[in-house]
Amino acid sequence: MSTRTAPKTPYEIRLELLQLAQVILHEKHKAITASYNSDVRNVVGQASATTSPTTEEIIAEAEKMNSFISKANQSSH
Repeated sequence: MSTRTAPKTPYEIRLELLQLAQVILHEKHKAITASYNSDVRNVVGQASATTSPTTEEIIAEAEKMNSFISKANQSSH
């Protein structure tokens, strides 16, 4: 017997997209920083290559994902 969960509200979907966008951008930031730090390991006093993702960047990433999902949903109708 399969259990179905209730459909998510638009607010829940947007929240999940924001959380996913934040995770994606933070992981990307960590990878870039690790790569940068390994390249300049012997340089003293070097500033970090990147900054953490901003709220605006996270929202923009979530909007890109939402647009992708919305287009896929429209084409299936």
